[in-house]
Amino acid sequence: MELPFGGAYIFQERRSQGVSQVAAALQAAALEACPEEDARVLELGSGCGIVSIMLALQRPRWQIDALEIQPRLHQLAVDNASLCGVEAAFQLADLRDFQAERAYQLIISNPPWRKRGSGLPSPHPSREASRGELFCNMADVLACVKRNLSPAGAALLVYPASRERELAATAQNTLLDIISALAVTGHKEHTIYRFSHKGKPQ
Repeated sequence: MELPFGGAYIFQERRSQGVSQVAAALQAAALEACPEEDARVLELGSGCGIVSIMLALQRPRWQIDALEIQPRLHQLAVDNASLCGVEAAFQLADLRDFQAERAYQLIISNPPWRKRGSGLPSPHPSREASRGELFCNMADVLACVKRNLSPAGAALLVYPASRERELAATAQNTLLDIISALAVTGHKEHTIYRFSHKGKPQ
């Protein structure tokens, strides 16, 4: 797949979740949320690496770490980063117990959005793990954000608008605030929610 700038391209895993408009929308929102040239950025669930790689191409001075729990996708992201000549650090890790030594100014994620036991499962395990809450759920994602986000930082998470009430309640329990919501153009069922630590001045 050719990227929209830099003449770079990446490979995807055919039986995993394919790249969609959500990836482009998330990276654009990340650039807007964090205009600094130097920043520590964390992606939760990097898949083939497209979002972190696009950000690294546009913000080469950002220090980008990206977590992926599926070994095949993790290796694909590492290979894609090498192919594109970027230095994003892809880690094979479980976000449920990830604790960074230093906090991040920006955390981004397009996490599994379908609740366990709902909808039709995919026959492909990798695709199902990317879509369904098999390895982590909403509370796990928000807890990881809470642990690793700097006091003045922001997090951008993609969830269906149909789960907004549940997301708000989970954020409340995790001491995070939802400060904005942006519908993904051309992909109306998904929304990018921006979070901060609870009570942080806006």
